[in-house]
Amino acid sequence: MTPRNGFIAAVLLIVTGLVVWKVGWLSPPFAAGSSPQELDERSDWGLDPVWDDGQAEVATYEAARTVYQQPRRFETVLITVKEDFTKAFYVKADPPYEGRDLLTVLKLNVVSEIQTEQYPYRYLTSVFVDRAQPMRVVKMTMGSQEWCGNTFKEFIGWDGRPRLVFYSYFDHQGDGTYLIDLRAGDLLEDQLPVSFRSLPFKPGLEFVTHFIETQITNQVTPPRLIDAAITVTGLEPVETGIGTIPSWNVEVKTESLTQHYWFEQASPNILTRFTSSDGRQLVLKARTRRKYW
Repeated sequence: MTPRNGFIAAVLLIVTGLVVWKVGWLSPPFAAGSSPQELDERSDWGLDPVWDDGQAEVATYEAARTVYQQPRRFETVLITVKEDFTKAFYVKADPPYEGRDLLTVLKLNVVSEIQTEQYPYRYLTSVFVDRAQPMRVVKMTMGSQEWCGNTFKEFIGWDGRPRLVFYSYFDHQGDGTYLIDLRAGDLLEDQLPVSFRSLPFKPGLEFVTHFIETQITNQVTPPRLIDAAITVTGLEPVETGIGTIPSWNVEVKTESLTQHYWFEQASPNILTRFTSSDGRQLVLKARTRRKYW
């Protein structure tokens, strides 16, 4: 081999190595401990019979969020319930169910009303995850209502390429659709209070994946997949409105946020506390199981 050919071969080897490294680095989920898909395969949390009792888990939280550059205190309700989706419309099916093509999901409703000096902000978010694979989000809708107007967003994950359909009252936003390169193992922030309950909790459990930040806002921006490192840091006592609850601390780190989600050690692992470096907070205040409809 001539010196020139040897040099070219060396360059090609280096470039090939870099390409393989970069493709591997970009392919979610990243190789760091377990992957969301593997965690789903190891978890039967969603199949717990508690979700078959015909009732909903209704949890009330003391909440905080910054609005108009001021921290606001308010109440948020998280409702978790099993539903059978009709695959014809991807909405809750009405009986009779026999002979119909259905998908069983767990629905998380997040209900908030935030008072300000101007007017109240109202948000209702519904997240639907596959009961058999709670890390897989199927659908999400978010409605914002305030005196200036309405904004509505819908994440569609069942029909073709994942996308966010939106209707905004803001100039330069209006109505439209953003396509999302969401792959198996990628997560929406808004699904985490239900999906993370299915984790096989143990200290040091970690994985890295892609992440889309919360859509619970009155504005629409292009959804952006960012890197997120998730770690179960350990078991801690959490002070709540119903006493001290031993809870697993799950840390989420992205380029712009550090978040902590605490989930009760006892099944079905309800969210007991949440903090985010942007000022958002939740602390469990009350919980019950009942029919709210």
